[in-house]
Amino acid sequence: MLAHPHPIPVGRATSPGTLGRMPRRPHPGSLAGYPLHNAADALALATPMLDRRPILVASDFDGTLSHLVMDPWGARILPLARRSLRALAVAPGVHVALISGRTAADLAGRVRIGGASYLGNHGVERGHLPRGHRAERLAIEVAPLPPRFTALAEALAANMERAIPEPWMVVERKLPAVTFHYRGAPDIAAAAARVTAIVDATDADHQMVRFPGRRALELRPPGAPAKGESMRALLDEHRPAVAIMLGDDRHDARAFEVLRAARAAGELDGLAIAVAAHADAMADVAPHADLILAGPGETAAFLSGLARILVARTTPD
Repeated sequence: MLAHPHPIPVGRATSPGTLGRMPRRPHPGSLAGYPLHNAADALALATPMLDRRPILVASDFDGTLSHLVMDPWGARILPLARRSLRALAVAPGVHVALISGRTAADLAGRVRIGGASYLGNHGVERGHLPRGHRAERLAIEVAPLPPRFTALAEALAANMERAIPEPWMVVERKLPAVTFHYRGAPDIAAAAARVTAIVDATDADHQMVRFPGRRALELRPPGAPAKGESMRALLDEHRPAVAIMLGDDRHDARAFEVLRAARAAGELDGLAIAVAAHADAMADVAPHADLILAGPGETAAFLSGLARILVARTTPD
C-alpha cells in the first residue's frame, strides 16, 4: 500500500477495504517530502464511485492540465487531457467545469471544449460553452463588484508596466483583478521585492487583497469570489452524487476544502486530487488533498482512464 500524507476518508459508496487498496506498482517517488502517485492510483480510488450520477469533474488549468512554462501566455493544454475532457463533457450525467485564475475568455480559448463551464478569474467570471460553439463566442457573466476596484487594478497594471519594462515582467489584466508574473526574472527575490514596492506605492492603503503565488503576485478586490466559493456554487447548481476536483496550488486547496467538507457532511462522494506542478506549492496544497499526482501528464492519464470507464458504463452492451 502506498503511503499517504494523511488518511483518505471513506465515502458513502465505498468500503474501507476498497478505498484503502492501491495498485501494487511503483509510485513516482516524492516531492518536498510528500508521496506522489500515478493515474492508476487515482483511478483505483475513483472507480468505486462511478456508478452514481450526476458526476462533476472540475479542474484547474496551469500546472494541472498544462505544464508550467516561463511565459504564462505559452501554456498549452496537454492533447490527451483535451481529448479526455471532451469525452467526459458528452458522457451522460457528467458535467465538466474548468476553474482558473485566468480570464474565462482566455481559459476557454486554451481549452476549447464544448459542453463545459468556464469559471475564470477564480469565479469572478463565468460562462457555459454549448457543444458545437466556438470558444470565442463564450457568453460571460461577471460578478458585480464596486467599479473603483477596476480602476485601481488598471492603475496598478499601468504603473507596473512603466516601472518595470523588462521582458520578464508579465502583467495579466483580469479586471477588477490583476496579476504580476516574474517567473522569468534573473533574480526572483529581487523581482518580488520590486513588484511589492510598486504595488504598495500604488495601493498604499491596501484596498486590494494580496495573493502571493509561485513567482507571481495577484491583487483581488475584497469579497471577490475565489475557488472555494466557486466550488460551492458548482455543488449547489449541479447537486452531484460524485465530485472530483484537480488542482495544483493554494487557490485550488480552498476548493478541496469545500469538496471534502461536503463529503464529510454526507452530501456526496468525491476526491480532491493535487497535482505536483512545483515543489513550492506542496505545503499549501498537499494537506488538503486525498492524493498527489506526479504532474500534468498523470492528470491527463487519469482523465483518460476516467473517460474510458464512464463511457463503458453508459454504453449499451
